[in-house]
Amino acid sequence: MDNLTEAITTLLRAFERNSTRDDVAALAQCYADNFLAAGPAGVSVVNRHDFALALPRRKAMFDQMGCRSTKLDSVTVTKLDDRYAMAETTWRMTFAHGEDELSEVCVGSSFIFDIKDDLKILFYLSHQEIAAVLRERGILKA
Repeated sequence: MDNLTEAITTLLRAFERNSTRDDVAALAQCYADNFLAAGPAGVSVVNRHDFALALPRRKAMFDQMGCRSTKLDSVTVTKLDDRYAMAETTWRMTFAHGEDELSEVCVGSSFIFDIKDDLKILFYLSHQEIAAVLRERGILKA
């Protein structure tokens, strides 16, 4: 594993741990002051401070959907140039539903990092809308 892949994987593993611990401040520090967030519904510019304020609501939403854990499953890093790198990731999410039933769902996301000065997420792309995936799989009722 090269140094760049190792650094990005380390940051994403810390992101995973801090998500589990609900460490909002540590999660927010992974991002640039302003970053782009995109997904099937579109794209928006997000301020890191506003993002930190929204994280507890995001966690509550995932808790309501039955999310029990989210684990980094895979990371593929591509250096784009001397300043930027992309990480394509897969996350394994475990959801509780029904009578003591657990289901795993793998979702993909991509990140663009500023690697020049301080490793920060500049762009986050969710490849799926999680609630739609859960409805398709019968885990989340419409």
